[in-house]
Amino acid sequence: MKKEFVPYEVIRDNAVKLAYRIYMSGFIPDVIYVCLRGGVYIGNILSEYFKIIKGHDAPLFYAAVVARSYFYTGGKNEVVVDGWTYDPSFLKKGEKILFADDIFDSGNTINHLIHIILGHGIKREDIKIAVHDYKVRTYLEDNPEIKPDFWCRYREINNPRDDTWIHYLSHEIDGLSKAECRCYFTMGDEELEKALEFVGDKL
Repeated sequence: MKKEFVPYEVIRDNAVKLAYRIYMSGFIPDVIYVCLRGGVYIGNILSEYFKIIKGHDAPLFYAAVVARSYFYTGGKNEVVVDGWTYDPSFLKKGEKILFADDIFDSGNTINHLIHIILGHGIKREDIKIAVHDYKVRTYLEDNPEIKPDFWCRYREINNPRDDTWIHYLSHEIDGLSKAECRCYFTMGDEELEKALEFVGDKL
């Protein structure tokens, strides 16, 4: 599978543009949930943007959720939620909820989380999903019920050979080879190279 390395400043700048598009759509969140780990960097930018938009007199809750997908033989998928820093039971009807993540891939985890929020009486139109990368695999029969409302980049994948592994340099170190680490991460910084000399040893 091909790899693409996305620098943190690209994600930062795209996140600002994304926040502007969300704002121009008329949606101003009261609560932003970031999906740990990948949603944190883009979520930080969205949170900063909407704190300024809303001003100090209107609170903006910034929260996180930890959830993991497990795939079993036979195509069975299970999503486990480890916890919320702001429990969905605290949400009030009419509040605007924004979920932020780095990538929408299979959609299993975010669909599970949205259904939890819906189960607390929040309407779908009051929940939006914002991601940096939105992948659509046209060759699969099963499509996720709930899809992103906003994204920075849209990728249509017509067969598995066309897929790309996206490596976000804003937070991902694991999975880099030594050569990739030098090329995309340390870039000649000797102290940084020493700190990361273990990267790629297991590959």
